[in-house]
Amino acid sequence: MAVQPQPAIRPLTVLELNTRIHDLLAARLQYVLVKGEVSGVTLRGGHVWFTLKDASAGINAVVFSGTARRMPFLPDNGQELVVTGQVDYHRQYGRINLVVSKLDYDGAGKLRAAIEQLKRKLDAEGAFAAGRKRALPFIPRSIALITSPSGAVIHDLQQTIWERFPNMQLVLYPALVQGMASQRSLVAALRQCDQDQRADVVIVARGGGSFEELMAFNLEAVVRAIQAMRVPVITALGHTSDRTLADLVADREARTPTAAAEIVVPKKADLLRQLDDRRQRLQRAGLGSLIGPQHQLEQRRTTLTRLAQDATRRRRERLSAIMAMLQQREPREVLRQRERSLEDCRRRLVRDQALVQTRILAGRQQAEQLRERLAALTHRGLRERASSLESRSARLTALGPEQTLRRGYSITLDGTDGAIIRETSQTEPGKPITVMLSSGRLAATVDEVMP
Repeated sequence: MAVQPQPAIRPLTVLELNTRIHDLLAARLQYVLVKGEVSGVTLRGGHVWFTLKDASAGINAVVFSGTARRMPFLPDNGQELVVTGQVDYHRQYGRINLVVSKLDYDGAGKLRAAIEQLKRKLDAEGAFAAGRKRALPFIPRSIALITSPSGAVIHDLQQTIWERFPNMQLVLYPALVQGMASQRSLVAALRQCDQDQRADVVIVARGGGSFEELMAFNLEAVVRAIQAMRVPVITALGHTSDRTLADLVADREARTPTAAAEIVVPKKADLLRQLDDRRQRLQRAGLGSLIGPQHQLEQRRTTLTRLAQDATRRRRERLSAIMAMLQQREPREVLRQRERSLEDCRRRLVRDQALVQTRILAGRQQAEQLRERLAALTHRGLRERASSLESRSARLTALGPEQTLRRGYSITLDGTDGAIIRETSQTEPGKPITVMLSSGRLAATVDEVMP
């Protein structure tokens, strides 16, 4: 029997193999919970890359920037976390990553224990000692605000301060106060404020939150940055239960941003009334007559000139701060940001469409190859079965009685019932028989039976 050649099998490209692995992992591991220790944290392009490990193994993990902005805390080296995510296989480079969608601490007890350990360490260093707390200036020349540039907190601070002291200079240092990047953002804002030395007092504020959302204010880097400030710091984190380490190390703590604004500046109207009362008392005491009219006029002119210059300068600085805030909310800038976001989405959509087209084409090619292979296997099977049937038919024909008769043999049948006579005991003299030849039959009678 002839051996049919096997059809050639087309090898996969590396991308095709990686795509199959990617699809298999995506189908099997769409949602996993993994517990481990964080190590090797790096921040690139807003994405957080790290390794999640235990005593026996490790896996690369990533929190993409869009997800990271919604997370309440930043993964840090040494943390024990429960990670929610999806196993992703990179088609181009053949690498496996755990794409993280949620981070949870491995038990609030461990986290609170870590905070308590840091608290004891700082307390032993004297970071919370009452002796290092600085008094707030009576009337600051300028107030630094470290908070989110959007939301109700900055509005409440500005409104309260300017209602109490209309020409007070405010300097905003924008910072993230929640999410995985808040630690670095707060530290950077504090250091920049300390370097600029434009303010006499600093308010660090946010609008309250849960234990996890306030986690940035329990991190050592933020606490150390507050401790290193050369001007007094007031924390106003808007919470009523847990005091953060930032509250403990600050020079003054306020329960809300509004309360912080009330602490940091007095009411200007009250001060003016007090000055007027004192002036009137001096006049009544006759001290006003001791000062010559010319000297009084010169003093008043100098005072008015200084007040006018200060008011002009502060109004210009206030206007600059307002213009900077408006610039961040300017419709054209918002529109440009949204256009950039839409363009990014369009590029991702085009890329995904190309990947889908590639996978569809690969699937079609694979289906065509399977169809051709199935057809070849079917034809080969039919040929093999036809050949086998022909061979068996030839063997059956060779073994048939007709071929035996053609070689000169004959078959003797009983003339009565037509049974084949194989032994002499099956007949007797005088009994009729039939002899089958290769061509025709003979009718005869047994004359003699010979053993």
